[in-house]
Amino acid sequence: MTDSTASRRRGDDLERAIFEAALEELAEVGYANLRMEAVAARAKAGKASLYKRWPDRAHLIRAAARYKATAVDTRFEPSGDVRADMARVMRRITENQAGPGGEAMRGWVGELRAPAGEEDAEVDEIREAIEQPRIRVFAEILEAGIANGTVRPEALHPRIVNLAPSLLTQHFLMKGRPATEAVIGEILDEIVMPLITARR
Repeated sequence: MTDSTASRRRGDDLERAIFEAALEELAEVGYANLRMEAVAARAKAGKASLYKRWPDRAHLIRAAARYKATAVDTRFEPSGDVRADMARVMRRITENQAGPGGEAMRGWVGELRAPAGEEDAEVDEIREAIEQPRIRVFAEILEAGIANGTVRPEALHPRIVNLAPSLLTQHFLMKGRPATEAVIGEILDEIVMPLITARR
């Protein structure tokens, strides 16, 4: 596709196509081997279309990571079984880490940290985009547990709400792979549940 053809796909449609292509390419070749030319070809867009928006692959993947975080469906209806609900959401997080979203996060954390200066705000924005949806889901689960008396009210502290997903992310980044079902169980049974369970 020529640049003139690509330019007719304007705005959100073109950016979505580029982001999806970038994430697919990332999943196949990894961040170290990702090339802007390959992303452009996969998106059927002109290379100039990419460079007009992002000066290099670091900025492109940073934007794709933000897109992926905000595109995730975070609708969740708590069942009242706090442990089971947390396990379900944690499995969803590990499934995302196993795909292009995980590759985007790994590349971003490993090589895309902004130097001190103006871009710090952009890095914080991506972190917020990733964390806030899952914090809302875990908060809903804990609120349901508080309502039925199984969770202590103090568990709604933001650091506690984000504890389980943060431990999953730490495992993913340190080990280079998503947590297994056994690791999810350990996080819940050895750390999270003893911390949040209401004393009877």
